Amino acid sequence: MATMRWSQMTDFAIDLPNRPGELARLAARLRAADVNLLGLWGAETDDGQGTFYCVPESSDQFREFARSAELDVREGLTFYLRGEDYVGALVRTLEQIAGANVNLLGIQTIAAEGSYGCFVWADENDWDRLVRILDEVCQPR
Repeated sequence: MATMRWSQMTDFAIDLPNRPGELARLAARLRAADVNLLGLWGAETDDGQGTFYCVPESSDQFREFARSAELDVREGLTFYLRGEDYVGALVRTLEQIAGANVNLLGIQTIAAEGSYGCFVWADENDWDRLVRILDEVCQPR
């Protein structure tokens, strides 16, 4: 069986005006501040804004960036799984999560060049159970 690793991380939500160039400006500011992201995605919201979610390599560095850039951000908790990509790579883990009656609120996964990265979100009441499951099925963090 391939090795899977996991870690608990902070994600940040940023609302941006929904117009051309806003994401490019944010990305340029992140680059200038040397903030590396493990994940970035977003979409238009019902109110016509754009909400972007960032998972930085260093949450402290991102907080400092947001503070100095005077950005209004919301923090959340995500669980980051990563490993070798193959057909069904996450099935066993997802089955064990479901078997423990942990309801996942969201998932974001991408695979490239034989590896995958996967962010999952669960209700705060399920975090302890999710951690136990991930410790059972994954290698040490």
